[in-house]
Amino acid sequence: MSSTSVPAYWLYGERREDRFPDALHIETIDARSAINNWRIQPHRHQDMHQFFLIVGGGGRARIDGEALTLGPGTAMLIPPFVIHEFWFETGTEGYVASVAEATLRRSLEADPGAASALARPRAFDNPEESDAFGALHGIMRAGLAEFARNARSRDIGLQAYAMLLATWFARAALEASVSLEPSADSRSVLVRRFVECIEAEFRNHLPLEAYARQLGVSVPHLTRCCRETLGRSAIRVIHDRLMLEARRHLVYTSMSVSQIAFGLGFSDPAYFSRFFAARAGRSPSDYRSDG
Repeated sequence: MSSTSVPAYWLYGERREDRFPDALHIETIDARSAINNWRIQPHRHQDMHQFFLIVGGGGRARIDGEALTLGPGTAMLIPPFVIHEFWFETGTEGYVASVAEATLRRSLEADPGAASALARPRAFDNPEESDAFGALHGIMRAGLAEFARNARSRDIGLQAYAMLLATWFARAALEASVSLEPSADSRSVLVRRFVECIEAEFRNHLPLEAYARQLGVSVPHLTRCCRETLGRSAIRVIHDRLMLEARRHLVYTSMSVSQIAFGLGFSDPAYFSRFFAARAGRSPSDYRSDG
């Protein structure tokens, strides 16, 4: 499968439209693998880190072209844009946790070393009797329980577990186990830089031409790379980031629609409402009520 045809998902098999990621999404490996005959086809995620732990069973993985053998105690870190696929043994047990890139970036601003450690795909083998395995297994198990509950302050709890996972993997990475080099595909590199620029500027509503100038490329080239890498136009990537932030505010804050609009750089709340409704299929107020 060529890189131009590798799908970009929110979670495997799920498109991004109308999806709102919590600070942490966590599920068992069999939840998604069993219904796909334990075969996860090549795919990537634009703005999400994934953390895996195999507890029982195993199989094989290919991460940006590098083959891995999986077994009990294998832990994996998959950063955004990295192509990955799995062949799990039937009945494999374990966890997969997904954390939004923006969540990690904000939380790790004060620790660039940890942020850098999480920027590359990595795999670690932990003996089942080791303290490292016990610690990660405990975080995953407790995080899954928190995710499944509809408890008060759930988002705070999920953010805490997301940071515990990031801390475990950053420490393991800095202790230098197995490191897999990220893709050198120039399109992926450009799109990754584009997403980083969007993260810094999306509230300023820069025109696409301004982003292209920052990146030293033409608008058509940037749009083509986004379509080939993510399956979406460059302007759609910008709009999706605005929509993600809008959804977060609608779900997790009591800010008025006008306050959210101004906070996201819209000068006219009515225009923001039309922008949101055109992409979500319902008004901001209806989205909040349904959430």
